[in-house]
Amino acid sequence: MESRACEVAEEIYARGSRLQIIALDQEQAERLDDLLWTFKPETFIPHGLWAGTPSEPTAPVIITSRKEAVEGMDSLVMMGYGDVGLVSQFSQAYHLVVVDNQERLDGSRGYWTLLKDAGFSLRHQSR
Repeated sequence: MESRACEVAEEIYARGSRLQIIALDQEQAERLDDLLWTFKPETFIPHGLWAGTPSEPTAPVIITSRKEAVEGMDSLVMMGYGDVGLVSQFSQAYHLVVVDNQERLDGSRGYWTLLKDAGFSLRHQSR
C-alpha cells in the first residue's frame, strides 16, 4: 500500500499538481517520507513531513498524519479514512485499499458507500 502511495505521488507530481498524503499515524508518515527518497532512484519527488505549523514551507508533496487539509494542496491520498468535509476540499482524492486484511477491506467498502452517498463521483482503479 505504501508503494502504491509513492506511485500516485509520482503521477500527481508529474502532472504539476500538489499532493497531500494523510498517513494512518506518524510512524507510517515517516516510512512514506523515507520511501519517497528511495522509491525510484532516477526520479526525485520533492516532499516533506508536515506537522501543522503555519510557517512551514510546503513542498509539492506533503505527508502528514493529521486529518486536516494543508493549504495549497489540490490532491489527496488517504491511507485510512477521512470525513466527507475533508475529502471535499480537494479536486481529486485517492483512498488506498488493503485487500489482504478483511477488516480494512470491509472498512474501505463502507467508506466507498459513505462517499458515494455524499455525492462524490467514484471510480475503482486497481494496480
